[in-house]
Amino acid sequence: MERRPNRRPGRAGSAQRDTVRISDSAADSTPSSNRTRDTETVDTAAYAKRSKAKRPRALLASAIATTIWCATVVFTPILVVVIVGWWQAGREGSVASVAAAAGIAWLSGHGAPVDIGPIHLSVTPLALTVVIAWRLAKAAAGTTRAIGGRDAAAVRAAAGLVTIFYTGLFAGAAALCTTGPFKVDLLPALLHAVPLIVAATAFGSAREAGVLPWDTASVWLRRGLRTGMITAGALLACGAAATGVAFAVRGPVVADTLGLYGSESWIVAVLSLLYLPNCAVWAAAYITGPGFAVGAGTAVQSAMVELGPLPAFPVFAAVPNGPLPTYATILIGLPLMLAAVFGVILTYRSPDLRVPRVTTAATVAAATAAAVLGVLAYLSGGAAGTNLMADLGPDPLAVAGIGAVQFLIGLVGAALVARLFAVHRRAAEAELVRRDTVVIPEPALNRDDALPYSRDR
Repeated sequence: MERRPNRRPGRAGSAQRDTVRISDSAADSTPSSNRTRDTETVDTAAYAKRSKAKRPRALLASAIATTIWCATVVFTPILVVVIVGWWQAGREGSVASVAAAAGIAWLSGHGAPVDIGPIHLSVTPLALTVVIAWRLAKAAAGTTRAIGGRDAAAVRAAAGLVTIFYTGLFAGAAALCTTGPFKVDLLPALLHAVPLIVAATAFGSAREAGVLPWDTASVWLRRGLRTGMITAGALLACGAAATGVAFAVRGPVVADTLGLYGSESWIVAVLSLLYLPNCAVWAAAYITGPGFAVGAGTAVQSAMVELGPLPAFPVFAAVPNGPLPTYATILIGLPLMLAAVFGVILTYRSPDLRVPRVTTAATVAAATAAAVLGVLAYLSGGAAGTNLMADLGPDPLAVAGIGAVQFLIGLVGAALVARLFAVHRRAAEAELVRRDTVVIPEPALNRDDALPYSRDR
């Protein structure tokens, strides 16, 4: 019985030869032991070359498509909001100025300093920055998936090409938006935007390819980094809650400030929403101790508030105008208490680690939380003018330094105290252990002490 060739190519890039079945010389009625098979050897080198030739084209096409889609998804809502505001304001100015205003907002989301008339704006709207980083990670992941990348070389190729194309789009937008009252210096803009682009694309591509160094790191390092990130996130959540309380307490002042803008008040409200994450970081710095500045020569701290004249903007209307009340002084110890709680949790989830490893993990957690707060404090601050508003936000070094001391005391101290009271034993007994933890039970003394056996298990 004659059969069609069944050819299976080998792996791309290899010159292996596959042996495939072509025909059986006997009829179906012939016993299988008497059948003879004819085979043919197929060289797969040509197929490997064709596969290699297709991969660069797929990489280039997917990188271009995902990069353009990433920029379009973020820029289009900004452009729509700007057009609606321009239409409602009486259509004053040209269409080019409207497009430039949308581009300036998009560029500022990358951390680029821009000039709007006499105002020098370098305060990054962190809400927009988070969306941009998310879309960049998705673009790099889509490019990696399109080429079937599963190694570090594919990550470098996909993330690098998306970074190059997106940086080109960013530079082109910066050049086109320098018109009318808007001005962007290309070199400072690139210095602020490129680190964000590289970090987001590298993370998205490495996660898609499954080559993140997280999986190969030591257990104590992973737990320390995770605990530090959670601690910083908890403190930022407390800062966001404090921001909400400040807006609620000073609600009438915020409403009066919005009322000054008349029919354009919704535009100011949208801008305020974009800067709410900045306010949460400022509130976290306020809780930590260093506080923040709202203008040159000003300071907003729990024990002292020195302010000058503030612009009529809703975000500034919620700034405290006096020291922290006596009943609210518990907020000062909040970072230490959060660190202590997560130090106990770290020990509770690490019954397999010895005391030196637990201490090292707690130290790594404190350093991670302090570094996250310092970076966010740096990103959330800047300038919104040239004179009085030239200094906004917290001092990154002060926030990271004071936060590191509090986190170190809370995390390390609580972890050691929890280990002293044998919290790890109760964790093992309750089976609240991570997947990467293997708990070896003590052998039973006799048959009666052993666990009952069940066939249903």
